[in-house]
Amino acid sequence: MVVCRTLLNFLDEKELKATFFVVGSRVIERPQVLVEEYMQGHEISVHTWSHHALTSLTNEQIVAELGWTREAIKTVLGVTPTTMRPPFGDIDDRVRAISLAMGLTPIIWTSTPSGIKFDTNDWRVAGGQFTGPESFQSFEEILGNATTLNNGFIVLEHDLFEITVDMAIGYTLNAAMTHEPPFTLEPIGVCNKIPTTDMYQETTTNKTYLAARQKALSNVNSTTSTGSSSGSGSGSGGVNKSGAMQSFAMVSLPVLSAVAAAGFALLI
Repeated sequence: MVVCRTLLNFLDEKELKATFFVVGSRVIERPQVLVEEYMQGHEISVHTWSHHALTSLTNEQIVAELGWTREAIKTVLGVTPTTMRPPFGDIDDRVRAISLAMGLTPIIWTSTPSGIKFDTNDWRVAGGQFTGPESFQSFEEILGNATTLNNGFIVLEHDLFEITVDMAIGYTLNAAMTHEPPFTLEPIGVCNKIPTTDMYQETTTNKTYLAARQKALSNVNSTTSTGSSSGSGSGSGGVNKSGAMQSFAMVSLPVLSAVAAAGFALLI
């Protein structure tokens, strides 16, 4: 939770908006984080319930992974996303057809015709398979290849681990913002000229509903904190710390960017 707020603070300071692709099981663990993301003007999208590779699942399981995540988001925010990102970029025609039938448009990071994938491999750094400098070099190479494109592109990053957030706010996002030719950083909907109302099934932002929901969540958090301070249990901090290790990512940060007038969208 602290890691996510660090990123949110950075985005707020730089006046940037992002698209958060959230894991459903994390939504029910930390609904207040989702509320903060949405209230700060970021877009919210589906990233499955448990972060399984979708092509390995049955049709029914895919529907459950996407449907229950969408339902959890709606329960917390009052809005229903219309986009999704498959874990690991694992998608085929069957998964795509199911997603579209459910009203969810898949979002995938860019691959060039020559086979270059716009993946910074930042998630490998926490596991020791990549170093920070190697990940940043991958990002610089991506930006170099981006100058040959005349439309938007998506770069994969994550904020699950402290190290990946540190790299994002200390290096990669700053490199994107200061790049020549310049990029415009935008959420996926804005970058693709998708009306805000089309990012959700509902046609309003449900601010009245959200204000009431946020107040209710604050009351719940207050009660939980009081209980944990009495020594009667592990407390919300223990639950959150444990939950942070249960799935690959609460949010994914692909970055949709483009040269000159086009957009550079943050997908978290």
